[in-house]
Amino acid sequence: MVSPGELRLLIELSEGEDEFTPETGPGGAVEYPTAARLLDERDGEVLDVLERFATRGVLEGEFVSKVYSCPECSEQGMQYTTACPACESAHAVETTVAEHRACGLAAPESYFEREDGLVCPECETSLRTDDLDRREQYVCKECEEVFETPEHRLWCRECLYMFPPEETIERALYRYRLTDDGREWTERHRVARETAADSLEERRFEVSVDTTVEGEGTSHPVHVFAEDPLMGERRVVSVAERPTGERVEAFCEIAREVGAHPIVITTTGAVSEDVAERADAAELTLLSARPDGTLDSEYRVGEGAPRGQSLFQRLTAAVDMPAWKTQ
Repeated sequence: MVSPGELRLLIELSEGEDEFTPETGPGGAVEYPTAARLLDERDGEVLDVLERFATRGVLEGEFVSKVYSCPECSEQGMQYTTACPACESAHAVETTVAEHRACGLAAPESYFEREDGLVCPECETSLRTDDLDRREQYVCKECEEVFETPEHRLWCRECLYMFPPEETIERALYRYRLTDDGREWTERHRVARETAADSLEERRFEVSVDTTVEGEGTSHPVHVFAEDPLMGERRVVSVAERPTGERVEAFCEIAREVGAHPIVITTTGAVSEDVAERADAAELTLLSARPDGTLDSEYRVGEGAPRGQSLFQRLTAAVDMPAWKTQ
């Protein structure tokens, strides 16, 4: 099932934002602030949502960069640093190293400097400037190791551990936009939601679209919530591409908490066997969204033949069910 937050996010891409672009937040964490504001807390991590829709072809991603996460604490945005190959300290800096030709001592140039001129600290010989060969090398400030090439490391700002890049968790970052198929997919779900709301309004329910209902100590985002205050009737609507048993069971539990009859709309016209059995037992109302924007009561179970009552029977049952049956 597409959650209310996920549908909200996709509609924003269709009607408002052209794309969602990654930004670097505090500590180097990668964020999609616009997308994050549209999702509900229970939708999970925004990057996981975007990648899931990209895998399904609803979104397409254009490569931007890579981010590395710490294998110890999972913090994103690790910082590149160099390290000493001898002691692993990051306190290794590029320094001008001087080598005394006569005795072979190689050390930072400052080691040869005395108040009265240049003196080799190894052989105590007074030196002229051209007695030293100079080159840029790394010097470790912890163990004084001198070396040509440092080790490459990524440093975690959170737990302060360092790791070779190949031991960290690499993740490619993309800017996301709707595909043509994704735009159609989004519109199909939006129209199904609006058609359900209009049908309930015609039955004189007070209807809220993309709203939150209060359950047993918990708030639940829903696509549509409808209530007839006079008769004490409530309906709650969920839109799904192909409803599955696990998701429908969770949705029915929400409906039970708020004392409402659940209505599930499939945008593909297909459901799993266990969902069809719930509909046959009148635990929920099951409708199909058609390409022309109308709702129909016929649906396929897997790849099977169509099942369901007539549209009039199914929709009438959904909006006219007595309150005692929702308890």
